[in-house]
Amino acid sequence: MKWKKFKKERISLNYTVMLLPHSQKEPIHFKTPVWTFGIFFIALLVLTGTCLFFAGSHHQLSVVQKEKEHLEREWELLAAQKELEDQENEMLRQAREEQELALKELEQKTRDTLSELEELVAREDQIRQELGLQQMLTDADAQNQGDKTENSESLETLSESYEPGDASLSANYKIRVTSKELPAAMAMNTADFNAIQAQLSQLQNSLSEKTGQYDSYLNMIETKREMEAAEKARREAVRNSIVEYALQFVGNAYVYGGNDPHTGVDCSGFTRYILSNKAGIYLNRTAASQSTQGRSIPAEEARPGDLVFYSSGGGINHVAIYIGNGRIVHASTERTGIITSNMYYRTPAKVVNMLGD
Repeated sequence: MKWKKFKKERISLNYTVMLLPHSQKEPIHFKTPVWTFGIFFIALLVLTGTCLFFAGSHHQLSVVQKEKEHLEREWELLAAQKELEDQENEMLRQAREEQELALKELEQKTRDTLSELEELVAREDQIRQELGLQQMLTDADAQNQGDKTENSESLETLSESYEPGDASLSANYKIRVTSKELPAAMAMNTADFNAIQAQLSQLQNSLSEKTGQYDSYLNMIETKREMEAAEKARREAVRNSIVEYALQFVGNAYVYGGNDPHTGVDCSGFTRYILSNKAGIYLNRTAASQSTQGRSIPAEEARPGDLVFYSSGGGINHVAIYIGNGRIVHASTERTGIITSNMYYRTPAKVVNMLGD
């Protein structure tokens, strides 16, 4: 009974809502159940809470969006800085490769220079032997030996200063070099490169100096060879003139003890007359005494103008002039006079070079 009474009096109690609009002077009375008012109040609370929730969420989203944009800008700056450092590192890598290539070229040039210097020293020794300059160049040898020692020490220092597989050099290049360290690294490498270039330039100057000396020696050798060739040609011309002059008297008379092929001459008188008039060489009177003069040579090495001596077993008793192609010209006998014969018509006892060449 009490609950029914309470429900009738309290829950089912109607309330009057009075609204005072501007268009009416008297209030308007509404009656609504209490549960309707409760639902409206709860809905109002839910709506208000929802609005506050969305407003807070929107604010948080704005803050997060701003932080996101800030982080994106920082990321872009870091990416740009990284790209710049990568470009600088690539430039450094290329510069390192170029310097390594240059150092290898310098090392090869140094080795070539050392080889050329050693070759020049060997050529100088050969040149001195050919020119007979040992006494004249004693002081120059001492100075050149000092230069060679200095150059060798410089080359050894240069070879020790760099090795393509040097661990320290490789370690330096393996370290990541930033933009602040790049100028210092490049300056250090440039200084090393310039030092090696200076040493190489010094060696090349020394090489140029020795090359100039070598050229002067070559000129002296060439001059000497030209003089020797001219002297050889002159001697050959003398030999040819001896042969041509001797052949003019073929057919003339043999006269024992004679000295002039125009009027008559024996074998030793004929050779004495021909070599005296065409080569300016003085010969003894007899064939035996003539065989003691000049330089004895093998028969197969005989050249035009040489003298060929013959023996009958008791000593040299005949002499002839070799004219080439295995033939001789000589004052043979009273019956034949001055004739040409085969060199081996008798066995030669001796062949002598009277011209000294």
